[in-house]
Amino acid sequence: MKLIEFDGQEFKIADEALLIRPIRELLEKDKSKRKEEFWKQISFLWFMCDPRSTYQYLTDEKERAIEIKTQEGLGAEWEPSKTLQDAMNIYRKHTITTASLLLDSMRKGSEKIQKFLEDLDLFALDKNGKPIYQVSTITTTLKQIPELAKSMSEAEKALAKDFDNEDKARGNSSKAVGEDL
Repeated sequence: MKLIEFDGQEFKIADEALLIRPIRELLEKDKSKRKEEFWKQISFLWFMCDPRSTYQYLTDEKERAIEIKTQEGLGAEWEPSKTLQDAMNIYRKHTITTASLLLDSMRKGSEKIQKFLEDLDLFALDKNGKPIYQVSTITTTLKQIPELAKSMSEAEKALAKDFDNEDKARGNSSKAVGEDL
C-alpha cells in the first residue's frame, strides 16, 4: 500500500491511502491550508509503521515513538489520537508481507545478539570458578556479524523491491500468477 507520493515538487497523500477512513478523517479534521498537523501525523504513522522506515531498526515501539516525536517536533507529551491509532493499525495490516515479517524477526534477533555482546562479561565465572563464556564462542559470534549485517541489508533491499514492484503493478498493469514468489 502506498501512503505518500512525491511528484517532484511536493508530497501528496496517495489516492489509495484516502480510501482508509481514519486517514480521511485526519485530513478532513485539519482545516488549515497547508495541513501541517495532518502531515505531522502522517509522518508519525509512516515512520512508526512502514517496514521501509529508517526507524525500524528500533524494535521497541516505545523507543521508536520517542525518536519520531522528537524528529517531528511533536513534543514528549504528544500521543497519537484514537483516529491516528486506528489509521496506524489499518496501515500495518496493509503493509504486512512475508518479507516484512521475516525482516522484523531478523531485526529483533540481531538486537538480542547486540545486547548479548554489549552485556557480555568475559571475566564472569560460574559457581566452580570457571569462565562462563569461552573466548572461542565469542570470537566465532563476532566473525559472523559481518555476514549477519550483509543479510540484513539484502533483506531490507528485497523488501523495498517488493514494495516497488507492488506499486508498479497498479493501474492498467497486473502481476502474473506466482510473480510474488
